[in-house]
Amino acid sequence: MESFLDEKVSRNRFLKFLFKTAAISAILVPQASCKPGSIPKLNGLSDSEYLAFKSLEEVFLVGNPIQGFDLGVAADKYIYGHPYPIDTESVLKLLAFLPGSSLVSLALDFSFTSMVGLSKEDREKRLLSWKNSSLSLKRGAYNIMRQLSFFLVSMERDYNELVGYRG
Repeated sequence: MESFLDEKVSRNRFLKFLFKTAAISAILVPQASCKPGSIPKLNGLSDSEYLAFKSLEEVFLVGNPIQGFDLGVAADKYIYGHPYPIDTESVLKLLAFLPGSSLVSLALDFSFTSMVGLSKEDREKRLLSWKNSSLSLKRGAYNIMRQLSFFLVSMERDYNELVGYRG
């Protein structure tokens, strides 16, 4: 009789199970790994999604020339600043879930601490490990989160004035 530990599970099957579990945990326990802080009034992002975007801002947007820029508020305005939420709302919410999920950190980084719960230096190290990872899922998530951060900065009126598009 074979034991449970002797059974092999493919990486693809494990990742599917992991993401299904992460989705269920996001619904059941949405703020399990978020740090408290002062959160502005938002139109549709939850507190945990806001904090996830803020954690990305601290790493990707160091030296941002726009004073008072808030990536969480910018994401909220981008999604909910239209008469109806835009089609990419679910994708942006999934991207906001990645840094705040303990389950995702356990699966991708073998750590019980989510990215939001790390210090800025440790968050930078983890994201750099994602950037240089052999796992395409990590590299893709890193690139998409980074590009989204820069895109949201470029949507700001102050940025457009800074680069000379508006007068």
